[in-house]
Amino acid sequence: MITFNNLVDSDHSHFAQELFEEAFPEQERPPFSSIRHRDAGKFHFLVAENGDDPVGILSYWTFEEFVYVEHFAIAEELRGQGLGKAVFLNFLSQQKEQIVLEVELPTTEEADHRLEFYASMGLFRNTQEYIQPPYRAGGQEIPMIIMSKYELSDDEFDEIRDILYKEVYNISKK
Repeated sequence: MITFNNLVDSDHSHFAQELFEEAFPEQERPPFSSIRHRDAGKFHFLVAENGDDPVGILSYWTFEEFVYVEHFAIAEELRGQGLGKAVFLNFLSQQKEQIVLEVELPTTEEADHRLEFYASMGLFRNTQEYIQPPYRAGGQEIPMIIMSKYELSDDEFDEIRDILYKEVYNISKK
């Protein structure tokens, strides 16, 4: 059975850090050391466990109108076994609000697979142009796709983008 434990309560923080740093390029993640300093009322970092064994990580932010999934990964040796889908569907089933996440443009087979993965769970690929701001000073902006539980109107998209830029990336409107 899949369960979630907060990073601070988990016995698997070393696993979480290794997976976080292995699964996401440096430009697509904040420094792991900054995770514990984020707003604990809005930011959550979970370790997904199957019994006592850690299988993945999921970080997300809760805002008034939506939940933003910032990072999700399954341990490389466990991929392709349906665990990713089981973990993500478990998380989705607990969320009543709109779900939003960023996904790379389909420029590689892996990125294309990611889009298909989220679409297979009912997430919608929005067409508005979105740029992920850099996590670090001097970092590069990255074009991304916003996927969501429900299709976003242009106004909803703009509002969500502005909240993400301010709360997650600490920048004012672009």
